[in-house]
Amino acid sequence: MTNGKGGREVDRKRVILIGDRWETQMLAACALEGAGYDAITLFDKRRAVEAVKDIKPDLVLLDMDLPKLRSVQIVRSLRRDAATQNVPIIGIVSSGEEQAVAGRFNGLADVFPQPFDKRTLLRKVRKVLRDGRTERNGR
Repeated sequence: MTNGKGGREVDRKRVILIGDRWETQMLAACALEGAGYDAITLFDKRRAVEAVKDIKPDLVLLDMDLPKLRSVQIVRSLRRDAATQNVPIIGIVSSGEEQAVAGRFNGLADVFPQPFDKRTLLRKVRKVLRDGRTERNGR
C-alpha cells in the first residue's frame, strides 16, 4: 500500500518472511496483511541477507527449521551487517523447541512455535516492533 506519492504508508510496517514452507508463509502473510502490515514472502534462503538489505523491513520472520546451518548463517550475517544489524528477527520454530532455539541463537528478538497460531504471531510481532529489540535480552 502506498501513500499516493510512490512510497509506502508511514503507519504500515514492513515484515519479510523467510522460509521454505509455502503454507506457513501464506498463513503468516495473510494474518499480517489483515492486521495492517506489509508482508513480503521469500522462499530463496540464499538471497535472504541481500533481500533484507534491499527491502529494509521493520521485522524479519525467519523459519529456524531451515537447514540449521543456513538459519545460523542468516542470523549471523544480518547481525554483522551495519545495514541490517538493528532489524529485529523472530524465529519460527517447531513446537516444543522454543527454549532450545532461543538459547542457541543470539540475535533473535523472540521465537514463535509451529503449528501456526495467528493471535500469538500478531501479539509477538506487535511487541517486538513496539520494543524495537534485536535480542531477547534487550541488547
